[in-house]
Formats: sequence, structure tokens, C-alpha cells
Amino acid sequence: MKRFKVFSNKSYKTIFDLESGIEIITGINGKPDPFCLELPSLLDIGIMGSCDRKCPFCYQGHENKPNMSLANFKLIIDQVKHNVNQVALGGRGDPNKHESFKEILKYCRKNYIVPNYTTSGLNLTDEEVEISKLCGAVAVSDYSQDHTYEALRKFISAGIKTNIHKIFSKSTYNECLQIVSGYNPWRKIVFQKGVNYQIDLAKINAIIFLLFKPQGAGKNIDLVPSSFQIQRFAELIYKSQAQCKVGLDSCLVNHTVKYVELTPAQKMTVDTCEGARMSGYISSDLKFMPCSFSNKNMAVQITGKNLKEVWKNGHPFKSFRKTLKETPACCPISF
Repeated sequence: MKRFKVFSNKSYKTIFDLESGIEIITGINGKPDPFCLELPSLLDIGIMGSCDRKCPFCYQGHENKPNMSLANFKLIIDQVKHNVNQVALGGRGDPNKHESFKEILKYCRKNYIVPNYTTSGLNLTDEEVEISKLCGAVAVSDYSQDHTYEALRKFISAGIKTNIHKIFSKSTYNECLQIVSGYNPWRKIVFQKGVNYQIDLAKINAIIFLLFKPQGAGKNIDLVPSSFQIQRFAELIYKSQAQCKVGLDSCLVNHTVKYVELTPAQKMTVDTCEGARMSGYISSDLKFMPCSFSNKNMAVQITGKNLKEVWKNGHPFKSFRKTLKETPACCPISF
């Protein structure tokens, strides 16, 4: 199996390492590095249509729709396989519970696309862990419950690159500060098959902090962090003392960079919003939008449509790009 996937047109080239996940995007033929790609290199695909957990902070809301069919997933991949290097599987619910989970991961790899996904870890089976070895990485959402620890333990034991997703909000602010100051909140002892076990952060790939989005079910609760909280977090995160690598979603980056002066190295690795430029989202009911947090007014139904044409000329995508061109460190949805 080849290790590097290369795509080029007249203006730019992408080089992607299928093993490490390192991606290089560079302008060619005298052109600058591209502001926007002709199709995303990262595609977020919401294969799940419903979830019975009904978390009060879920940005996806509590709608119940069918899961994306395997046939529709394949149709998407067939259109984007030359451009897309990674897919992030998501939607409402745990992607590992999709009825065609194994086939979805295999089809990605067959087309030289690296699949990744986020799960709550609830009722995670050994079979799901085994097939997850096809992924570049998995992420476990931090619910600080037994199933959180058990999922982390299973993925780590299987040698899978594992991240922890931690929501940064008004209520988690203190703990997030503690984490980047060196504290490990996942040191809880788990009794598993007669062995005391605790999560060693040295075995975690990274902790990713995600900005709380007041959308979907989250519109009904007051968890938006204050400017002071974001500033204090920004002062610590870029000088992190955490016990493993840390990262931020671009939504949180947009806020934190207002309060710190990044080093040259950080400027090369810290990205603001890439929605409608390098990445996009497709929901389980085949609506294409700039990012998974976009509202319904920014969605284009793609049934029977050409994805490249929608990406290039769809009004939501053009509008999103226009906003980001004028103000790079912003959120066009105003989160």
C-alpha cells in the first residue's frame, strides 16, 4: 500500500502521509499557497442521524433522522477521493454504532482516505476497537464516566492513536486550566479484570479542547465562556505544561489568538477557520455546508448534484469564504 498521496493542479499541490497524517499544501507554478482548495482535503461526514443520549449541550440538536446509507457514503467518496485525504466521521451519535461502520472504514482505506472518528465510548465493543485500527486516530469525548475510562483503556491497549476531546465552556473552565497546568483529571482508578488501571496521559496522543457552541440543544443553556476565561486560558495553552500534547479546534483558536502573540513555530501550526476553504461537512441527509456548526440556511442539498460544483459556486460556501478572506481570525457563524 502506498504511503504518500499526492494531488496537484495548475496552482497548488497537496502531499499527504497516509501513516503520520502530515499534510503539506503548497502553491506551485509561481502561485502562492492556496486560500481555498478545489475540494476539501478534510471532509467531515455525519454518518449518524440520531442519538438516544439527548445530551443537553449537543450542538447537533435532538432531531431523529436515518443514518447515512453505505451507498450514499460511497457516492460521496467516489466524487472526492482524489482531493480528500481524511474524513472525520460524526453526526448525531457514535459513528462506531453505524450499521455499516466496518464497510465505511474499509471503503475509505480502499480509496486512500484516512478515516477518523469521535465517540462517547459507551458500550464500545472489542470488534469496534479492532476495526478502528483502520483509523488514523480516534477521539473519546470526555464525559468523565466509567465508559470514558474504559474506552480510553481499550483504544490505548489496542495501540490506536487516541485523543481526548474536552469541551471548553463556562463550567469546565477551571478544569481546562488545570489540565494545561499539568493536572491529570483522568487518574481515576478503574477496576478492570482484577487490575487497578488509570489513564496515563503519556499514552494519549493529544487532548483537544473544543469551544462550546450555543447551538442545537446548547442554545438552551448558559455555558458560553467569558472573555476573561478565554484570555486566561489563552495565556496558558500556548505555554502548555500538560502531560501530553494539546490542541484546539479552530473555533477556539479564533478567540485565543486575540490575546497572545504566537511564536513563529506556532504561527505555522495554529490554524484559524478552514471551513469552505480546506474542509466541509455533509450531514446524514446529504446536506453540504461549510462546517458542521453551520445552520440550515447554509446547507445545500446535494442529492444528484456535483460536489465540486456546489463547493465552488454554492452561495453558502462563497459567502463563508468572503467573510474569512476579509477577517481570517473570525467565525462566519459568530461563535
